[in-house]
Amino acid sequence: MVDQADAVEHGNYSVKLSLFQNTAVSLFKWVNKYIAWHKLPTLVGTFNLLAFRYELRANNLYDGYTTKSAQGSEAVEPMTDKRFLTARNSDGKWNSLEMPKMGCIGMRFGRNIPRQMAKKPTEEDMFSPNPRLVSDTFMKRTADEFKPATTLNLLAAAWIQFQVHDWCVI
Repeated sequence: MVDQADAVEHGNYSVKLSLFQNTAVSLFKWVNKYIAWHKLPTLVGTFNLLAFRYELRANNLYDGYTTKSAQGSEAVEPMTDKRFLTARNSDGKWNSLEMPKMGCIGMRFGRNIPRQMAKKPTEEDMFSPNPRLVSDTFMKRTADEFKPATTLNLLAAAWIQFQVHDWCVI
């Protein structure tokens, strides 16, 4: 919660909310108790999402890098085309003016927990419970248990195939 502190440690640096940002987050938290953001007028709903972004940046998203310098700066990575001040770059650079490489191709995503709390799982952890056992338990059916999917159409089948192909990494 933003009320607890204005800064949350992200690697070796902090994200600090300004007075305006703190006020916006508090105001929209109160508004959202009564009205969901998507039911607000368009402009007000947009500011609600902006306040939500401030809160997430301050409290929920930890940087994948230990220092702010890993994501560049104006001095190290100068902006060669000024149109990216108002437009997006195809490779994702300069979406953030403070850290030009944040969110661009080849950079790590933010995390929901600090790096020091995330431990690499052991081989035993990876296979407990055994994926084959779980699959057999939940997916197995006998010949007399066929249940036709009467409401499933070809578009859903194509989408499922697309998703399954994305999952298969050899």
